[in-house]
Formats: sequence, C-alpha cells, structure tokens
Amino acid sequence: MDDQEVTERVRRVEALLEDGADPRAVELAEALLDLYGEALGRVMAVAAAAGGGLPERIAADGLVAHLLLLHGLHPLDATTRIGHALEAARDRLGGAEAEVVAVEDDLVRLRLRRPGGGCRSSAARVRAAVEQAVRDAAPEFERVVVEEPAAVPAPVVIPVESLLRAPRTRA
Repeated sequence: MDDQEVTERVRRVEALLEDGADPRAVELAEALLDLYGEALGRVMAVAAAAGGGLPERIAADGLVAHLLLLHGLHPLDATTRIGHALEAARDRLGGAEAEVVAVEDDLVRLRLRRPGGGCRSSAARVRAAVEQAVRDAAPEFERVVVEEPAAVPAPVVIPVESLLRAPRTRA
C-alpha cells in the first residue's frame, strides 16, 4: 500500500466511524485498536532495547508515526517532532525561519521571521506551510499560533546635500 492508499483508507475509516456507525462496530474497532496498540507497544519496547536509534527509525515512516502517536508511543517528544518538521519544510518557506516558542496543553506557539519584502499572498502561503508542518508532526495539538514580529519601517534617508541647499528660516 502506498502513502496515497493509506491516506484514503484512513479517511474511509474515519468517515465510517463518524457516519452513525452501529455501536457494536465502534466497540469492535476500539477493541481492535487497543489490541494493536498493545502489540505496537511491545514492538517499540523491543526496538528500544535493541538501541541504535531503532525506535526513531521505525517512527520515521508516516503511517507508523501516526499509529505511534495514536497510542502515545512515539519515541520523540512533540517539540523535537515539530523542530524536525519545520526543518523539513524549510524549502517551502521562501527564506523565512520558524522557531518553536512554546508547546503547552493544546497549543503550539511559533515565531516566524520572514525576510524583508514579499507580498501578502506569499506571507499567507508561508504561514499555511508552517501550520501544516506542525499539524502533520504533532496532530495531538488543537491550536497552532504563528507570531510574526511587527514590520520595522525602513528608515527615511535624506541626502546631506539636500539639507545644505535647503533655505534656512530665522525664528
């Protein structure tokens, strides 16, 4: 199954569960998830005992990472996952840099520094890319707040020559 098929299968499962599914079917799905979560926990314990960064390599797969997060078994904390995701998204940020300011409760707060210039549409695109990177890496957080420092106006430069030629007024 490729990533596209996995994504479609996940969407189908979510739709079936939200679509007023038979309570017994929901109970069955929950029981299966619990069993699979227990099995996955045991696999991750063996991987951790093996060392060599094996749990992190296992979690590098998108589908496996999703399941590890679902069961609270991901080997990397949220701040680390978010940092990796922002680094991976760097090419899509058009020179902007995002840093994690806080990870708390249901909130991730970021600071975005964009190079001077640019238009609003590119600013919106950069913000959306940053928010999506965080949501993909840490779906357990409900809110992502992206702060941007206020733009500093460019200094006004007046050539000295024009000051020398300006008429002087006497008070």
